[in-house]
Amino acid sequence: MVGLTIVEGDVIRAYDFKPMAGREDCFIEGEVIDAHSTEQGYQAYKIRVTRDSWSDSEDKGRVGIEMFVPWRVSFNEFQGRVMNLSR
Repeated sequence: MVGLTIVEGDVIRAYDFKPMAGREDCFIEGEVIDAHSTEQGYQAYKIRVTRDSWSDSEDKGRVGIEMFVPWRVSFNEFQGRVMNLSR
């Protein structure tokens, strides 16, 4: 995530798992409410989820809730885990 600039109001996509052939992508998208949150004890983007890749018309999944997206993770970190869709 070197060089990634994210500020309040941006819309980001955060992957749960690295995308790969033969497996459905798993991610959330949402508007950043706090770009420098430490509420959970780590640096994170606090977002209001607007899209959940696993939700459908009946099950909204994580849509509408606030979630924390860590800036960095110690396990399964990869380039493009967090993407700024606003820029």
